[in-house]
Amino acid sequence: MTVNRKALRALLLPGQERLHFNNETDARRKKILRTISDFHLLVDIYHAPRETFTSRKRCLEAIVRDTAGDAERLVIERDDSTYDRERGTLHSACQRFGCFDLHWDLLAPKLDPLLWVPDAVAAAWTRGGHWRRLVQAYSQPKDL
Repeated sequence: MTVNRKALRALLLPGQERLHFNNETDARRKKILRTISDFHLLVDIYHAPRETFTSRKRCLEAIVRDTAGDAERLVIERDDSTYDRERGTLHSACQRFGCFDLHWDLLAPKLDPLLWVPDAVAAAWTRGGHWRRLVQAYSQPKDL
């Protein structure tokens, strides 16, 4: 994963702290997605009909549910406005799904370049068309 972080950091422009797919030009978006495709990852995409706290909560619970048996660490992009609620959601989900050893963090996106991967893949998937086709080979929709 260190190699992947380094590859993503190499894409930063001078003065940029992080990559954010929606703020990039189409040419840079394609370059970011090509870089990510070289990582040979499988990205689960959780879809909610609207962007609400309830939808976000359901997505976080599903992520914990689906990673409970396999993951040692879960890193979620931190949003300061929902930080306390999301901490509670993650704690409750870990209790509910019996993954007491799962270590989770809510981090600012500039602290871990791997957080830029779900941002880019989700944005490409949501845009549809040729953007979705660029990530479809390593993305799989998941049910909540």
